Order: sequence, then C-alpha cells, then structure tokens
Amino acid sequence: MKRWAGLAVLLALAGCTTTISGAARPEPETPPANLALVDPARTASVLTAVKTATEAAFSYDSTAVPAYEKALADNVTPGARDEIAKLFTEVRNSAEPIKLVTRVIVSAAVEQTPDKARVLTALDQTSTRAGTTSKGIATVLLGTVREGDRWRIDKIEVTPAGPGPAADKPGAGDRVLARVRDSARDGALRAAEALLNVDPADPEGTYARYESVSTGQLLTQFRQDKAARLDQIRSGGTKASMAPNPAAAVMEVVDDKASVLLFATSEVKDAAGQTTKKYLPIVLRLQRLPEGWKAAGVESVQALP
Repeated sequence: MKRWAGLAVLLALAGCTTTISGAARPEPETPPANLALVDPARTASVLTAVKTATEAAFSYDSTAVPAYEKALADNVTPGARDEIAKLFTEVRNSAEPIKLVTRVIVSAAVEQTPDKARVLTALDQTSTRAGTTSKGIATVLLGTVREGDRWRIDKIEVTPAGPGPAADKPGAGDRVLARVRDSARDGALRAAEALLNVDPADPEGTYARYESVSTGQLLTQFRQDKAARLDQIRSGGTKASMAPNPAAAVMEVVDDKASVLLFATSEVKDAAGQTTKKYLPIVLRLQRLPEGWKAAGVESVQALP
C-alpha cells in the first residue's frame, strides 16, 4: 500500500474577528481540545518523533543489550517500562541469539495537545533467530508525552479498542478544521461497521449496507460484482462481526477527501461453527458528499519489503 510521507489539510476557514463599532465584541475563539491535524506541520513533527521513539524501543538485539537499555531510557518513560518488559519477556528470555527489527508502516494521531499525543501505529516486525526469519504486523496505540524536544512513550495498548476522543465543539477558525477531522473519523467508523459485518442469513441486507457507505470506484466495484458477492455471502455461511469501538485516527484531509487509519477486531464464525478472531489494520479512503462521508477505497496495511 502507499506509504504516507506527510499530512495536508486544505480547508476554507470560516469566521471573522473584525470588531464593528457599536456592535457587541465577539467572544475570543478558543482552540479545539484536540490539535491533531489542526496544525499539519506540528502533527507531522510529532509523528516523526514518535516513529523514531517507537522503532528504537520496539527493536531488540540480544548481542547489544546495553544499547537496547539506553534506547528504553531515552524513549520510554519509567511508567511504561513494565509494559515494554511484559511484551518483550519471550524475546529477552530466548535461549538463542535473537534480533527483532521494528519499523513503522503507517501512523496517525488520535489526539494531540502541546505536551501529549495518542498515536495509532501499525508496525512491521522482522525477527531473526537460529537462522530463521519471520515477519508480522502489530498495531499499537501509543500514549506519548513531550519532554523538552523529545517525545517519549508513556503508555502502550496492543490490539487497541475503546471509545475515541470527544468531538470538538463547533466554532470558527481552527475549530472548523477540527470538526471536519472529527466528521471524517465518524464517517470512517460508519463505513467500517457496514463493510466488516457479514450476515449469511441476510445477504441482501449485507450487500445493501456495502452500497450505502460506498462511493466512486469502490461502489462501482461492488455493483459490478453484486451477483458474485451475494452468492459468496449466501453460500459461504461465514458470519463476521466487528467488535465495538475500533481504534481510528485521521491521517489527512485534503479538500473533500480524507484518509483514516483504522484498527478493528473481527470475530469470524465459519459454516461449521468454529470462531476465530482477525485483526484488521486498514486505511479507508473517504469522499465527502452532501449526505456525508463515504468510502471510496479500502486498503489493508501490508508489511514493508
């Protein structure tokens, strides 16, 4: 999938601060509570700093333990050390030399203030032990704090789920940007709920939900494949249910388009009644229409080459 190098928010600002003689002085406009994407350059700077901290703290080489300990001291607060220790118990207790290299695939800020940020991050992890190399993808929600010029990891949530930040209040100036960001996030959650739930007992309803949240090329593709999709839903007998409160963060908003990083847990029950869980980091490409945001494309997050 495309790797995201930066952020851009190109939206028309509303509101006026001019005071007219004889008119009531307007109340000063307070900034939004969540500054993610409100200042794209600052958000990009935070994500770059958190990327550096994450790749250092989540990589390990058993032949260079002092370097790893220094990386933890530099990039993780004392309060989060225990969380890292639990995650790395098996790695650090390996009887054979082991090297784990972690790289950030994609990330987005869920919340941001001048001194704190919560960042949803998809990680590529490559592990080498006894001459054997394995790869995997992990998704974490990182709480971070700013200490001087450095951002340090303060909390780690693996396979995250939970309610997102409260929507910012309406207003002018930066609040307009914040409200558009929040509406895009809500649109992504609505789309994910429709696209990631499959009911073989109601194939027509399942397909209708696909169409209701889609637009552009995605909608065209659904309509072209309608008969095959209905037959697959009906005959496959597999039911998929997305767990409540998936984690989501807006990556960018450009005019009437947005990209949202989303991590969902899906419970899949096959025709034989066996249930498994799937963990789905995806990027939703959205288009804003008069009736609201709809999905124009869906991309799964792939491991780095």
